[in-house]
Amino acid sequence: MTEQIESLMTKKVWTDADWEAYESESFGRRRINKKIKHAPGDKSKVFYNGPDAQKIYDLYMGSLANIKEPKTGDVVLATVLTVNEEKHNAILYVGWREDAILDLKKESPEYIPNIKVGNQIEVIIETKGSNAPIVASYSKNVQASKRNEVFESIGKNIAYSGKVEELIHGGYFINIDGVRCFMPGSLGGMNKLVNFESLLGQVIYVVPINYSREKDYIVVSHREYLKALVPQEVEKLIIGQKYSGFVTGTSRHGVFVEFNGCLTGLIAKSDLAETNLEEYNSGRIKPGDAIDFFLKDVIDDTKIILSCKPETIVNEWEGIEDKYKVPSVVTGKVKRIVKYGIFVELEPKIVGLLHKSHLNEDMQFEVGQEIDVKIVKIDRESKKVDFTV
Repeated sequence: MTEQIESLMTKKVWTDADWEAYESESFGRRRINKKIKHAPGDKSKVFYNGPDAQKIYDLYMGSLANIKEPKTGDVVLATVLTVNEEKHNAILYVGWREDAILDLKKESPEYIPNIKVGNQIEVIIETKGSNAPIVASYSKNVQASKRNEVFESIGKNIAYSGKVEELIHGGYFINIDGVRCFMPGSLGGMNKLVNFESLLGQVIYVVPINYSREKDYIVVSHREYLKALVPQEVEKLIIGQKYSGFVTGTSRHGVFVEFNGCLTGLIAKSDLAETNLEEYNSGRIKPGDAIDFFLKDVIDDTKIILSCKPETIVNEWEGIEDKYKVPSVVTGKVKRIVKYGIFVELEPKIVGLLHKSHLNEDMQFEVGQEIDVKIVKIDRESKKVDFTV
């Protein structure tokens, strides 16, 4: 409709047609006054000449019927008309006879680049009074949309990147794109944190897990994100390889260690080196202490056994090329089924991958099932075996 009106107005044929129908300072009146002339000596009336006058009048009156007055709390699609950096504001067309003002000083710095002349942005109307200007905010609408998105993700195991901004009694406040969420201190890591201030200022991934109606904030967990990483990190482990980590606690069985960001293993008393054992017996091993160790075993992909004594580690992969030939058909047992294939166990700690690209869609398998597979590759250094059928 706007294109039709502008097409008619470009003819610019002026006479004495009366436009008293536009008595109010409506959107249509204000816009049309930019292209029409007033009669000499009479500023109370608007005059326009030509056979298209009635068409323009009808088009404008029709367009006014579709105009909705914005109200406080409304989210509207606005067009940026001007940006005044000196006055720190922007003027927005919001589909009403009055434009809206946006205070750039109150906008989040990361959103300022989107506020450019000609850009269309969704804003929330903050104030709309009878004698007051329309005030809008872009940042608050973006943040409200993000908060709704995060809220709807509760219980869906969706991770968000957030900055740890504040440490308070009992936990942290995390900023997720302007959404202020709360994370209990107990959920800041896989194990109890040794230094609670160590997370301050960091950008971490968190998962929304709950909502507190009393405090009106979304509760998030870094631990839930780390737990999701465990399976893939376990697959990367190599028996006999040296790793570094830090002590998370001790028990009568030995020392618990966290390593590779999300994994926790146990060094039994009998597997502690002499110096470590002295510290353990005297109670001098404390949470947070750095420690080096070797991977001794992984039991059922959940229990990780570590050792400070490399000589206690049995390397089942030693001489594997003599035991299993490439190529050869062998019988193995389905150890684990994942989305990209099947892990097949030839013997304890000798497990290889049968990739899904070698399987037909109609093939069905169960954990513990014995199957015949063909060995196509053995890599003793990385402790990997590749199969096909």
